[in-house]
Amino acid sequence: MIYFSSDHHFYHANVIRFCDRPYKDVEEMNEALVKNWNAVVKPEDTVYYLGDFSMALRPVELYTKRLNGRKILIAGNHDWCFPGHKKSKTQEKAANVQQKYLTEGWDHILVCDNITIGDEVVSMSHFPWKGDSTDTRFDDWRLEDDGGWLLCGHVHEKWQRKNKMINVGVDVWDYKPVSIETIKGIINGG
Repeated sequence: MIYFSSDHHFYHANVIRFCDRPYKDVEEMNEALVKNWNAVVKPEDTVYYLGDFSMALRPVELYTKRLNGRKILIAGNHDWCFPGHKKSKTQEKAANVQQKYLTEGWDHILVCDNITIGDEVVSMSHFPWKGDSTDTRFDDWRLEDDGGWLLCGHVHEKWQRKNKMINVGVDVWDYKPVSIETIKGIINGG
């Protein structure tokens, strides 16, 4: 089975308040997110993770290997391996950080990708389409709206679906990864 998720923000205490997450502290949040992931994802499954796993490397070391499945990272702005992140500004730094993520259990690291779901070729990026909002940060990394479907993260609890964009962030999926079958149902429903 294939799953999608994003925006766990492991060890980011402020995300609890910013997104009104139902956890008393960051330790409770971290453990709940691991438990929820592993309740859904089996070791043989694949997860496309659409960015913002954490804001530091330590959570990558602590949590990646605890999560079931083959994990493919579409890097988000807070991930150190994101090409626009200050920790990856030089080619050498970028290579070192990417190697760290791979060593800790990520199978691949990408900036964007496509996947076929049913009869649709669906784009995947951490960010919503370019021009989607007045927020122009990271415009250089946003994809142009091609009229097709987009799976993204970045917007946390703001919306689950907006036109042909589907937010796969944990804040709108009961803090769990969402299955390809659920996404296919949304796409087939229009």
